[in-house]
Amino acid sequence: MIDPILSVVASNVKYKINEFCMTFDGGFRTHLGASIIGDKCKRKLWFTFRWIYHAIPDGKQARIFDTGHHEELRMIEWLKGAGYNIKTIDPKTEKQFHISSIEGHFGGSLDGICFIPAMCQSVLVEFKTNKTGSEFNKLVENGVQETKEKHWAQVCTYGFKYHLDNVLYICKNKDNDELHVEIAKLDHNLGQQMENKAREIIYSKTMPVRISESPAYFECKFCEFVDVCHKFEPAMHNCRSCKQAESVENGEWKCNKWNAIIPKEEIVKDQACWESII
Repeated sequence: MIDPILSVVASNVKYKINEFCMTFDGGFRTHLGASIIGDKCKRKLWFTFRWIYHAIPDGKQARIFDTGHHEELRMIEWLKGAGYNIKTIDPKTEKQFHISSIEGHFGGSLDGICFIPAMCQSVLVEFKTNKTGSEFNKLVENGVQETKEKHWAQVCTYGFKYHLDNVLYICKNKDNDELHVEIAKLDHNLGQQMENKAREIIYSKTMPVRISESPAYFECKFCEFVDVCHKFEPAMHNCRSCKQAESVENGEWKCNKWNAIIPKEEIVKDQACWESII
């Protein structure tokens, strides 16, 4: 039997761990990411880019995201151990391989580039994790292009920007460590389409249409923006959710009310002159 007094102490330990794990959240992302550009809902992407709302993950959710990051490091180790030459750092910049376009407002980081001797070429590498179940089984049976729309859009965007024709896509089953390893021919036309889509969202000063008019629709029901989008909750107060803000070159933002570039440290703040863009 568990001692009730020690149980209280243990609960406090758990609480403090969860509280710490919440610090893994990096807050608003400064750019529109290639990892999400394949999402079907343009309004969701626009809300993300304009900092309309950001849900702080609880400890469990934060650990899930953090686990995915650590799994990438493990899979890199596995590839290297198997004898493959995988590079994760761009020798030109001495930083992670990265794409950036649309005046610095659209981008993403590659997991790596790997030389495959049997193909006599280097390929894009993308690592993912997934739970056991029908979704993972469908991935194994049908491949990433048919079953992981956002992943496919992401890798095709990277391939288009880096002029890589193929992707080595590795997905680890989080429940039983099974691996799905796939090499797929990338669609550069889709990559171009995703960049065009990002441009449309970044320069839009009004909300795109919803993916559905019903908050009960599956894509909407589990969306973090459902209350803002369907129930007209107000936007969070910051410069990017203000209608006076405009994205400009070098990844910066301009305030048209004051005709000035907004200092980065000020963008997240609630300004007295704020006017909602929604």
